[in-house]
Amino acid sequence: SCGRTPPPFYSSFSGVGDFGTYQIVFFFIICLPASLPSAFSAFNQPFIVGSPPHECRLPHGRGDLKPHSSDQNVLRCFQYNQTELDFYRSFTSAPIETFRNELGLIPCQSGWIYDNSTYTDSLVTEFDLVCDQQHWVEISTTSFYVGSFIGNFLFGYIADKFGRRRSFFVILGTLVVFGTANAFVKDVKTFIILRFLTGLPFPALFQIPFIICMEFMGKSGRIFSGLMISLFFGAAMALLGVVASTDILLQRSVRCALLLLFVCQFFLPESPRWLVSAGKWDKASVQLQRVAKMNGKKGRVNVDELLDVLKANQNLGADGEMRSHNVTDLFKTPNLRKKTILVTYIWVMNAIIYNGLTLNVSNLPVDDYWSFIINGAVELPAYFIVWPLLQTIGRRWTLASTMMVCGVGCVSAMFIPSEYPWFVACASFVGKFGVGSGFAVIYIFAGELYPTVVRAIGMGMSSMVAGSGLLLAPHIVKLGDYMKILPLLIMGLMALTAGICTFFLPETLGAPLPMTIEDAESFGKRHGLFSNVHQQRRKRESTPFISARNKANSLIL
Repeated sequence: SCGRTPPPFYSSFSGVGDFGTYQIVFFFIICLPASLPSAFSAFNQPFIVGSPPHECRLPHGRGDLKPHSSDQNVLRCFQYNQTELDFYRSFTSAPIETFRNELGLIPCQSGWIYDNSTYTDSLVTEFDLVCDQQHWVEISTTSFYVGSFIGNFLFGYIADKFGRRRSFFVILGTLVVFGTANAFVKDVKTFIILRFLTGLPFPALFQIPFIICMEFMGKSGRIFSGLMISLFFGAAMALLGVVASTDILLQRSVRCALLLLFVCQFFLPESPRWLVSAGKWDKASVQLQRVAKMNGKKGRVNVDELLDVLKANQNLGADGEMRSHNVTDLFKTPNLRKKTILVTYIWVMNAIIYNGLTLNVSNLPVDDYWSFIINGAVELPAYFIVWPLLQTIGRRWTLASTMMVCGVGCVSAMFIPSEYPWFVACASFVGKFGVGSGFAVIYIFAGELYPTVVRAIGMGMSSMVAGSGLLLAPHIVKLGDYMKILPLLIMGLMALTAGICTFFLPETLGAPLPMTIEDAESFGKRHGLFSNVHQQRRKRESTPFISARNKANSLIL
């Protein structure tokens, strides 16, 4: 069978339905519940370690130990030395104001009194992580992102080496075990270790279902899967602001979603595209026949077709064995290397800006919970606007436009007078509108640029590097202590550079998903800086596939 031209695999998949009942039901069962714990585990940190206003707990009737100062740090963390004050009082009956400047300050001696009007319960109040102990809060945030950094590569490797389904099961198990253990911590050091372990599944818990869904769908379903999962994530962000005020409700929401995922994963099929790339064409054939049955199609997938396509895509080594792939394959060839670097840079900028704007909402003129609700809700209309743009002007121009909107929105804050804080808030929300939709597009764009054999590794690597960049987000927000609009200005400039870099990537609208490293290397070589999707369509229509190799490149799943 190797001597004849293999029929393109996309024609076989079209026969079973590339965007039918099977794909839609599968998407809503897996991706919807995956979005909730993903958003909650990644962005519940401000509520878990929320630091409410506080002051020293003073002995009964000793309000005179409270410092007289305009410095909030002094009022929160220091008191007058009681022994020294009593010594002065034993020698004089003069008011304390006359010798206050002579009194020394010491750290709070009897703990703190917390204002629970915003945070009724958090680890900060439980373990007194304030003043000289507040560095533990920063360490816990860092430990989560370090875990995310490692988990991206780890679960991406598992997904490409052992399958999407197994990787998803390990991710769920990790989050359930260590997420549940978080609720029973007795000291801050144990909490930090568990935050690291809880960070491992993020954002793989969000990415792996997306990869599976995208590989189950044809061209018509890629935009649907990419935007809808982002829509779910944005809705989960808004919901986080609603339920975070009640710790019990927050934990129950996450556990219910994880329980649903655990039940669903037993019925979770393996990606037929991964099965083909791994040489398991018999299982791929069985899986596609199941898809055909649920979609009401009568077509039957031919095992020989899958074998022919697999060989034509040169996924076999010279000895006939399946090739193994790793992250270095992304950098071995110039065109794929360029695309990998650009995608990763844009992803890093998206991650920093998205998280930075989320953290920065605490400085807006609404309380923390309303800030999170608005911050998540502002993304929702963005996805409905982006949807038709992706199908008309293409991925590249849509991504560039959203990042430009984000950049202009954030930078415009520097021209708004300080006496109009709500206008500054609106500028921030415009930025979040842009970067939120941009994040949805980069997931789709990256998934279409990376080849199947290293898709999970590639997306995991880009996300892993972005995870390391997330460590910058809190520090950028901290610059607001010196100049309120400085974080918005910095993030706006970052968004503009990401938008410019987008023009150096090839358009993927209507293009087949690359299967192999060779497919990805050849794709986009002749794309000019300003080539558009209509030129690409005309060129593709006028240039037929003339070889088995080119026909094999037409794989659409």
